Amino acid sequence: MLKKQRINDGGVEMRILKNFITSKYSYLLFTFLYISCHIILLTRFPFVHSDETWLSGLSRNIMETNSYGVTESFFDLYPRNPHAIKSIFHTLQILFIKLMGYEIFTIRLLSFIFGLLTLFFFYRLCNTIFNSKKAATLSTLFLSMDIQFIYASHFARQEIILLFVLVFSLNYFLSTLSNMKLIHHVVLGSIIGLSIGIHPNSFILCLTILFLYLFHILFTKKLPIYGLFTYLATVGALALSFIALSFYFDPNFISNYTQYGSQFGVTNTLIAKFSAIQNFYLKLYYGVSGTYYTPDIKLEFYLFAIALAASLLLLFNEKQKTRELLISIILALVAINVGILWIGRFSQPSIIFLFPLFYILVTYVLLRMGKNAKVYLAILLSLMISMSSLANILPYLNHSYESYLQEIGKVVKKEDLVLANLNAEMYFDNGKLYDYRNLAYLEESNLTFEHYIDKHEIAYIIYPDEMDFIFAYRPEWNNVYGDISSYYDDMQRFLQTKTQLVYEFTEPTYGMRIARYINQKEWKIKIYKVKE
Repeated sequence: MLKKQRINDGGVEMRILKNFITSKYSYLLFTFLYISCHIILLTRFPFVHSDETWLSGLSRNIMETNSYGVTESFFDLYPRNPHAIKSIFHTLQILFIKLMGYEIFTIRLLSFIFGLLTLFFFYRLCNTIFNSKKAATLSTLFLSMDIQFIYASHFARQEIILLFVLVFSLNYFLSTLSNMKLIHHVVLGSIIGLSIGIHPNSFILCLTILFLYLFHILFTKKLPIYGLFTYLATVGALALSFIALSFYFDPNFISNYTQYGSQFGVTNTLIAKFSAIQNFYLKLYYGVSGTYYTPDIKLEFYLFAIALAASLLLLFNEKQKTRELLISIILALVAINVGILWIGRFSQPSIIFLFPLFYILVTYVLLRMGKNAKVYLAILLSLMISMSSLANILPYLNHSYESYLQEIGKVVKKEDLVLANLNAEMYFDNGKLYDYRNLAYLEESNLTFEHYIDKHEIAYIIYPDEMDFIFAYRPEWNNVYGDISSYYDDMQRFLQTKTQLVYEFTEPTYGMRIARYINQKEWKIKIYKVKE
C-alpha cells in the first residue's frame, strides 16, 4: 500500500513538473534568464572587431556633421566614398547613440534587440509551418542556443537585422500564401526594398523571396504572376531611390562602389566564385578566418547535413500542404547560397542566414520520429548545442574591451590626436583617431610616415605587436592593413628617433587582430609620444 502511495506521489510530482515546464511561467522565466545572461555577456563576447567601431564611427560622424554625405573621419588616404546603401542602419545606430551614449554596449544592444525580434518571428514562422506551438518552441530553443546565432546577435554589424527581415518576410509570405492580395505583395516588396538601407546583402533576401514566388506561381499555382511583378516593382522602386541618393552623395557612385567591391572578389567571374564558395565552407568548417571570430560549428555542419538529407527523403510521404511549406524552406536555402555565390564577397558572418532554415528541417525530422526517440533526441540536441556554445564563449570572458580602453586612457586623453588600431576608436572623440589602413597609401599620396604624422599633428602612436608580426610573415597578412612593408622601415626609424615610449601593456585579445592568434600569447601594445 505504501509502495503504491509512493508511486502515486511520484506521478503527481512528475505531472506538476511537466505542467510547470510547459506553462507560460516557465517560458517567461527562461526568457528572463536568457535576456539577463546575454546582457551580461554582451560586451565580452565576441571580442570587439574593428568593423563594429568602423560602422559606429561613421554613424557618429554622420550624427555630428548632420550629413549622410560624409565618410569615416578615421580614413583620409584609405579610399572611401559616401553612399546611401547603409543609411537606415546608421540611422538606427544614431538613435541608440543619442539615447544611451557612444559605447560598445549601446551599439551591440541594437543587435541583441533584433536578435530577440528574430526569435519571436522565427517562432511564428515555425508555428506557420508545423501548426504546433511545441514544435515551434523547440525549434526556437535550438536557434536561441546556437553559437552562430548568439555571435550574430551580439555583433554590431548588419547581419542580425537582415536575418530579422528574412525571417519576418518568410513568415509573412507563407502565412498569407493562401489569401495573398495586392497589399501583401507591396508590403513584402517594401520590407525587402527598405533592407537595402541596411546592407547590400539584402540582395540575398530579395532572391530568396523571388524563388518562393516562382515556386508558388509555376508549381503550386497558388500565386498569380502579377504578384511577382508587384513585388519586383516595389523592390525596384526602393532600390532606385537608394541608388539615386547615392548618386547625389557621389556622382561616381557606381564606378567607386564597384572598384571597392572588386577588392573582395565581387567582380570575379562566376567560375572563380564557384571555386571560392567551396573554400568559404571549408574555412567555416575548420574555423579558419582572417580577423573575424569564427566559432566551431562542426556540430552544425553534421546536424544540418543529416537534417537536409532526411528531409528530402521524408518529403515524398508527406501531406501536400506540409510538403509545399518544407520545399519552400529548402528553396530558401538554395536561394541564399545562390545569392552568396552571386555577390561573391563570402563574408563569414553571412552564414547566419542559413541557420534558422536548417533548424526548421532539424525539428521536422525530429517530429517524424517515434514519441520516446524524439523526446530523448531533442533533449540530447539541446544539451549538445548549448555545451558547444559554452565551449566557444568561455575563452573570451577573461578579457574586456573596457579594460583595453582604460589602459589607453592612463596616458592618452580622448581629445588627443593618435595613430592607432581602429578597434580603439570608441575611446576617442570623433576625428581624433587615424587608422593604420591609411598608411598603405602613403607612397601614392607622395607622403612619408613622418610627413603623415606632422600633417595631422599626431601626438601619440598606439603601436600593437601585430604590426611586427604582420611584417615578419609578409605578405600572408597584407589583407589586414595593406602592404606595410612599403612604410615599415620608415615607421621604425621614426619611432626610434622622433618619439618616446611612455607606456606599455599586455593585451592578449586586442593586441592582435588576426583571429587565430588572439589570446594565444601576451601581445604587447606600446604607446609612443611624438616629440615636439
